[in-house]
Amino acid sequence: MGLALAGTGLALTLRADLPFLRNPVRRASAKIVRHDRRSEKGATLYNPVFLFADESGTFLEVRDKVYTPFPTPVIGDRIAIIYPQGYPQKARIPYPVFRALLYGALIYTVVATGMEITGWW
Repeated sequence: MGLALAGTGLALTLRADLPFLRNPVRRASAKIVRHDRRSEKGATLYNPVFLFADESGTFLEVRDKVYTPFPTPVIGDRIAIIYPQGYPQKARIPYPVFRALLYGALIYTVVATGMEITGWW
């Protein structure tokens, strides 16, 4: 069960990152325009919504996928974002440490669980 869960998590994460792996990554400057709020089990979570111009000059408003317990960055702040060329709607705030830890944890879980099942561990 753990192997299936970790494998599914890894597959879904890779699927979401596929446009970033297949296409050149573009960088842009964006402005935080608001925070979307979500309440879950008594806790309030926020994710920033930013406005930026893509390579054709079209302005887009995109909501970041990462939720935080505080409304950060502050509304009005200018931030750096990345998006795959041709897919500006997939823009996101780069969190390289978070992504590395996420992939590391998923890969470790898949490998460790696979080794446990096969008797290599």
